[in-house]
Amino acid sequence: MRVEEEISQIPAGLPTVNTDNPWPGLLAFREVDQGYFQGRKAETEDLFRLVIRERLSVLFGLSGLGKSSLLQAGLFPLLRRETIFPVYIRLDFSAPEPDLVGEVKDDIVREALAAHIEAPPAKADETLWEYFHRQDNDFWNARNRPVIPLLVFDQFEEIFTLGCVDSNRARASEALIEQLADLVEGRPPARLKARLDEHPEEAKAFSFSHHDYKILLSIREDFLPDLEALRARMPALALNRFRLRRMNGEAAVLVVNQARHLIDPDVAEQVVRFVAADQRRLPLADLEVEPALLSVVCRELNNKRRNLGESKITSGLLAGSHEQVLTGLYETSVSDLPIEVRCFVEDHLLTVSGYRDSVAVDNALSEPGVTRETIDRLVERRLVRREDRGGVQRLELTHDLLCGVVRTSRDRRLQIEATENERRALLETQEREKLQRDRQNLKRTRVAAALFLLLTIAAVSAASWAINSRAAAENARRIAETARLEADKARLDAEHQRKRAESAVKMIQRSLLIRQAALSGDKENLSKLLSSLDQNTTIRFASRASDLGYRNPSNQEVYKFDLYPEPGTLPAGQDAVAFITYLANHPTFQNTLMIAGADRNFRVSYIGWGCLSRIVALVEYKDPTRSPTVAEFDMCKELNW
Repeated sequence: MRVEEEISQIPAGLPTVNTDNPWPGLLAFREVDQGYFQGRKAETEDLFRLVIRERLSVLFGLSGLGKSSLLQAGLFPLLRRETIFPVYIRLDFSAPEPDLVGEVKDDIVREALAAHIEAPPAKADETLWEYFHRQDNDFWNARNRPVIPLLVFDQFEEIFTLGCVDSNRARASEALIEQLADLVEGRPPARLKARLDEHPEEAKAFSFSHHDYKILLSIREDFLPDLEALRARMPALALNRFRLRRMNGEAAVLVVNQARHLIDPDVAEQVVRFVAADQRRLPLADLEVEPALLSVVCRELNNKRRNLGESKITSGLLAGSHEQVLTGLYETSVSDLPIEVRCFVEDHLLTVSGYRDSVAVDNALSEPGVTRETIDRLVERRLVRREDRGGVQRLELTHDLLCGVVRTSRDRRLQIEATENERRALLETQEREKLQRDRQNLKRTRVAAALFLLLTIAAVSAASWAINSRAAAENARRIAETARLEADKARLDAEHQRKRAESAVKMIQRSLLIRQAALSGDKENLSKLLSSLDQNTTIRFASRASDLGYRNPSNQEVYKFDLYPEPGTLPAGQDAVAFITYLANHPTFQNTLMIAGADRNFRVSYIGWGCLSRIVALVEYKDPTRSPTVAEFDMCKELNW
């Protein structure tokens, strides 16, 4: 059967890939993408045999190995040929009081409609065991043949994370686990047994010997200890497991080589070795490759090819490292969007502990700067995916591989904000204390002025009454004038301190705006902000490169680069420097901020394959009222090799 004919017989859905871009990046291959799913034939067949043979199967593996793709684009098409009806289930914990068992029943109905399967209706109050064991509760396909339902719980580890965040979700998770345990072990629920003991005539409504259903749990390997804790209730968990490992290099080459109209075989091998971080030129069969990372690299290379208008991917497009590819994917996805959108992604699509979380689209649209247009862009760029769960559209990061990148960006942003807040709080405290002292001095001055005025009036009156002397009156007038001038001086000093505090706050805010513009890739605003600052001509910057002794897959030497100001050129005293922020722009390090303070001697370093011809250094001073300055230098010219 041709691929097109097979695709026409599976549930409807939009494809993730196409001929011009056959790599989905961080998205999973779907069942309609089966013609593009390569490199996992042996694993698909092994898992298929396990599922056919056993009632319960457990698929586990590290994040990024393509478990979801293996299920949907690999396993499901094989199962349908053997009259197995796969029901894809991704549990939704978003409701305040979720009904996970009800979700499973709803998913069965949804998948049955999509696959033209006649499924028995479920009763609201019956357990999953009762549903599958009730007499005549059979499933029939469009050819009037019986099919066996397979409940496939993808990303089942979420029952141990999102399913335990509060008591309501924990109760829902426990209820589902209890019913799954009864299904897996083929035992009637305790509640049903108690009812049948009182009403034995009801037993004829159920089939106790036939178990016409299957269950598959797909879980991240690092959550196996949590799954092991359920073995006392589900002993079968220990028996039927399939571990998904990394691809070897030969399988990975098949993934890249499927698009020979876009990439030549020799370049495809270079891509695989790049993703495997192979520096010793090992045989392809000995390499280990993460499929998700390979897909991201291939998709990003293909995007570069299309942007450059080239017909094929070349080795010259390979640059950077794995982390930089993912960082580049994230930064590119949010660089032209408002800074509030980056904050939304980092603060709402990631839990405090760093796991993926989801947000309803309606709630997302209530966040500052988030619009339907910005959401569409995040979805188009494969950073965020939009799913319909329980009739509600929700947003989440496309893959766990992004969690580290997003969390690093969030931590860096929060560190910058915390530093600025600490400086602002310290400044405000100092200014409050200064203003309080000034007010006390002003009060004392006014009291003194009033006393002087009273004494002057008394003196004038006495002088006029006693000797009617013009000279005495003039002297009293001068004393009163002096008191008035002192009071005016105190008032002006207080006003000066207030303006000084406002100026310091503005300096801090401008520095923060510069950093935000750099992170978001707002080059126009960044240039405008930098041009408003004075050029620093006193601090001289230097660079140093240390050869690390290896080359990247494009045969470029990799170095450790250091940037630092020459100590003798740094100002001292009140003009001493507090922070230096290095803004870099390089194919490998776009929109990078490297912040250095006195505790690190203003020195920063990075590892890469090229020096930076343009570095902008933002210099901030210990005196918060002094405006920051900028210095630009060519690192390549300053290098001390």
